[in-house]
Amino acid sequence: MIKISEQITINEIETIYEKNFENIIYEFFNLQSEWMFNAYNEYQDIEKYLILTHLIHKTFETYNKHFYKVSFEKFYNNPHIEIEKISIIDLVKTLSITKETARRKLNELNKDGVLIRKLKNIRIKSVKLNPKLERNVFNVSKIVYLFSKNLKKEYLREEIEKKIRQNYTQYWNLFFNFQIPYILRCKQVYKSIENFYVWGLCALNEALNSKKLSLSDRTDFFSNTRKFHQNVTKLENSKGLNPTTIAELSGIPRATVIRKINFLVKKNFVYKENKLYKINNRLNTKTFKVQNANFQRNQKEFKVFLKDILNLIHNK
Repeated sequence: MIKISEQITINEIETIYEKNFENIIYEFFNLQSEWMFNAYNEYQDIEKYLILTHLIHKTFETYNKHFYKVSFEKFYNNPHIEIEKISIIDLVKTLSITKETARRKLNELNKDGVLIRKLKNIRIKSVKLNPKLERNVFNVSKIVYLFSKNLKKEYLREEIEKKIRQNYTQYWNLFFNFQIPYILRCKQVYKSIENFYVWGLCALNEALNSKKLSLSDRTDFFSNTRKFHQNVTKLENSKGLNPTTIAELSGIPRATVIRKINFLVKKNFVYKENKLYKINNRLNTKTFKVQNANFQRNQKEFKVFLKDILNLIHNK
């Protein structure tokens, strides 16, 4: 039975977030970089992966409406997953893609044997259990654990992962509620998901350089969460990444990485220094303000996701 008085509030989540920001933000970056890597490497096309994710999300929403819960193993061992009728217009509006792109990518997924499409009826044919999907669950459980251990009722990380796997469709529906809009907001800023992926690796590299700071400097660096993006761009003596390294980290071909980098340079998202690429450090530009606003919005929504999933865990 749910006790309203025992529900975790967003204020509690924000307090934990502020006090443990350094560990949390690194785990968040790790979750997202691995999710993007897994998404790209599955089909060499993150947008195609996002379409499939959206279709699965619609299925999970339907399950939740009917109080139907499916475990991780059962869901991905299902020979086929039937989803509600879906239109091209729905994909266009929800995922901000053109009709031509939606049709083409659905046809490619059909050709790849991932789904079967007959008019508006779609069945997901072969989304099989694999280590990449398991890794996503593991990464989410690590972040949830960071918050759980700061609350009155603490769970082991393994317990959290077990709960997610047992009622996977219910828990992962919450994750999709956050993840899909997150990716789409970033796509809007960087004009494509792959552009954001490349920029994100440059940003992650800059953030990881903060680990080289002294303890007092690191404390100051992470003391104000709202200035984190600004602090990352101001890091001195940090090395950037070259296209070859970005290609190795992302799985994206080097020639494609170079095209993406050239776009990002042109739009002032990154700049070149000593043949290496770093995120732009001009703080008063429109580009920085848009990026910073996007970062703050994403973290706000991330806290809501954590509140919802922790309440679900505590109520089970």
